[in-house]
Amino acid sequence: MSWLKKHARGDSLPIYQICLMVLPSFMLYGYNQSNLGGVTGFQDFTRQFPRLDTVHYEGPEKAHRATIQGKFRPRLATAVAIYTIGCLIGALGAIPVADRLGRQRSLAIFASIASIGLILQASSFSLGQLIVGRIVSGLGVGGVNTVVPVWQSECSAPKSRGKNVIILGTFIASGIALAAWINYGLSYYQQSQLCWRLALGMPLVFSIPLIMTPFCLPESPRWLVMKGKLDQARSSFSVLQGTEPESQSVQESIEQIQTSMSDHSKEKTPIKDLFRNNSQKNMYRISLAFIINLAAQMTGANAITYYATTIFRESLDFTPHRASLLAACVLTWKIFAAFGAFIAVDRIGRKPLLMASACGMSVCMVALAACVSQISVSKAAGGVAVFFLFLFMCFFPLGFLGANFLYSAEIGTQELRVYLSAIGVATHWLFNFVVAEITPICFAKIGYQTYIIYGVIGAAFAPVIWLFFPETNGLTLEEIDQVFQQPKHWWNVTSYAKHFAATEQTPPEGYDMKNSQGERKEVVETAAA
Repeated sequence: MSWLKKHARGDSLPIYQICLMVLPSFMLYGYNQSNLGGVTGFQDFTRQFPRLDTVHYEGPEKAHRATIQGKFRPRLATAVAIYTIGCLIGALGAIPVADRLGRQRSLAIFASIASIGLILQASSFSLGQLIVGRIVSGLGVGGVNTVVPVWQSECSAPKSRGKNVIILGTFIASGIALAAWINYGLSYYQQSQLCWRLALGMPLVFSIPLIMTPFCLPESPRWLVMKGKLDQARSSFSVLQGTEPESQSVQESIEQIQTSMSDHSKEKTPIKDLFRNNSQKNMYRISLAFIINLAAQMTGANAITYYATTIFRESLDFTPHRASLLAACVLTWKIFAAFGAFIAVDRIGRKPLLMASACGMSVCMVALAACVSQISVSKAAGGVAVFFLFLFMCFFPLGFLGANFLYSAEIGTQELRVYLSAIGVATHWLFNFVVAEITPICFAKIGYQTYIIYGVIGAAFAPVIWLFFPETNGLTLEEIDQVFQQPKHWWNVTSYAKHFAATEQTPPEGYDMKNSQGERKEVVETAAA
């Protein structure tokens, strides 16, 4: 550990942060999101939990058991879907923990909770224990999802913050694909208890290291400044920048944070003011965090993630074995597609990727609907539908597999950053649950028209992003805060962000800009963190 602290400094530090913090956190998220659904049909699993057996029953009895399993009815107390509710509660619970104890300790605590839940699941001998394990693991994973993007954002330089955070999307996709392939392999040995217990316990490989590794990395200097721990903040900044604690760049970074915080201290922010559009435009910021996470779910990505096998088997008429294989392939393809966002997010910016992602997913969903509607008369339509499913998985990671966590963490003030991240993650899990529960009902009631609904929703989000989402690429977190604070009205923020970004390309000592209300605003250049 001492060797790590010695070498993990400056430009080399992000690699260690990604490997020790981001990778296990979001591999845990991706794997645990889909692993139970893959083992519910295993023979020994249904023997251990007969109330979840939908394989060996038909008619009303099958529907009743599917309700318990959480696949066809919107019930909270279900073995599969209850996990997402635990994640939602864990995300909101991260607010007091992360701000009170810091990013290091809070991550270790939530990783410990997730590990306890996973152990309960893997050792379950009753349905009640399995459900409790799902809830507890959800609490832990929801907290981890909230803390890591905030910590990563607060410790990254503006020029690389996007890719350092958005790479989590690659790890989410990797975790989902890993679960699919492991379940596919274990399905050949499904008569043994070991197969499903191993599948449910596998995420411990990611959660247990997270209990220890946070303390090998520097604490968020912005949290340390907020708590008045300036000496520790200087030490943390020196590690992040690869300089000495007494260096000018470290001092400028701390002064910039203190200036931003002193502006906020003039206007106290009790909980009720989070939902008011005061000078900090808190309600506007919360709305953006809510909308981007709503879009990440309601464009239909998790409908494909959760029900890929069902889509290939029932909508596209593939054999069960080929359907399982294609489902694993399309989820694996998402890993490689996620690298596109990693490469482009700090070059192109957040808004263009979000808009391209929303429009692309919309087109793919409408095309998929057209293909599925023709399956009964043309077998070729099935092959075209497979193409659009894979194409969909190119567009989704481009904008909404990680960027939603990144953007929610970026747009908050230092005092409210955990709040916004938690609200964003809670929204993510709430509508994750909604999509998982309503999609099978829609498939049963309206068939291929389900894809049209998701396509229309995706198309509707594109203009919303263009009109109301300010670009944050290349700005320090304090500069992003200024973009929200300076305009008089919330509807001027997006245009102000454009002017601010243009000013930063040729930064003067100070710059006077006339906003849309005819008032003069001074933009003060600040040092990059």
